[in-house]
Amino acid sequence: MILALLACAVHDLRAVAPGSTVGPDDDGPHDSAQTEWWHVHAELNDVETGEPLHLFAGFVVQRTDLDRVGFVPVPLGVNPFHAAYVRLADEDDAWVADRENFPDFFAAGFLESESLDLYHGDWRIRREGESVVLRVSAGPVTADLRLDPTRAATLPGDSGLVEMPPGSRHLWKQEEGMTVTGSWREGRQARWVQGEGFVKHQWGRMYDPDLDGFTWLSANLPGNRALSVGWLHGDGMSGVPGSRAWISEPDGSRTDLDPARVKLSRTGEWRSRRSGATWPVGWSLRAPGVDLRVEATQPDAELWVFPVAIWAGPARVTGTVDGVPIDVLGFAEQAGADRPEFRALFHSQPPPGTAVAAEVPAPESGPLVPWTLVLGPETEEAP
Repeated sequence: MILALLACAVHDLRAVAPGSTVGPDDDGPHDSAQTEWWHVHAELNDVETGEPLHLFAGFVVQRTDLDRVGFVPVPLGVNPFHAAYVRLADEDDAWVADRENFPDFFAAGFLESESLDLYHGDWRIRREGESVVLRVSAGPVTADLRLDPTRAATLPGDSGLVEMPPGSRHLWKQEEGMTVTGSWREGRQARWVQGEGFVKHQWGRMYDPDLDGFTWLSANLPGNRALSVGWLHGDGMSGVPGSRAWISEPDGSRTDLDPARVKLSRTGEWRSRRSGATWPVGWSLRAPGVDLRVEATQPDAELWVFPVAIWAGPARVTGTVDGVPIDVLGFAEQAGADRPEFRALFHSQPPPGTAVAAEVPAPESGPLVPWTLVLGPETEEAP
């Protein structure tokens, strides 16, 4: 654990090469990128009852060939550091879980080198044709979902290449407005769900240490369009160079909003008793043709994920875009609140007293790997 802490705290992030672009076969891992991640969020409904359900999952790979432990390089041949985190929520409860592995000879890795097929214990995200298949769990809940695209992917920046001064450069692909179907199981009780989802894949170098954090907002709009805001914080909520906002069109093209004319301000806050951090949970977003209010539907959406705390959850988006009334359920993610001392010693757990799942099935396919079943305040490992 200490080795993992040191290896991740001291790293030299490698940016992608100048002039790089996202290609059609770029779903899989990129060994040339020092940091790479896949994020999925889905706003769902129980098919039978209509109850709203929410999923957020992230898979992060930190390659270690440039890392140092003090002045000593991490040995060549050591597998990358893998982290993954999940938040599953219904109307009444939310469950979170995170996993970290370094070295990860058995617990996490890729089953394919040319396409997306990543496992972390019994969690898995993979590409099947044009679809993305996801299996994750937190507390007593397991979600098995298929996300099917309804439109072309959007490539921010210059064909997916995004540069942010002074030294960040990465590639970025996102699939919006995906149709989501699958099952949501709590213990032995299973229910069918459907809704909309979003998949984001980025690799290279994105953030510099002197940034105060970021706010990410996304929402599907009428007419198969989508809104995205990636706001990098300098002084408060002010956007530093590299901040961007745009509206994606059905063919995947973008209408970029001039960052100098975008104003993002907080309209509400929530303080975490657990970490002491104060998170914005309401925002006002204004730009030419855009006048929106964003309100978190579940303010207590803090996740303690290695090695920082983030906030990620559903949000109601209302207002107008190009004169069209908007009232949709979107998503907000943010980082940059003060990190508590000794954060890395703590892990996300389900709320105390949460019912325990009676059974967690093994992965449908792939290698036999160790897995962990979270049972509330305590954690038991399967033999």
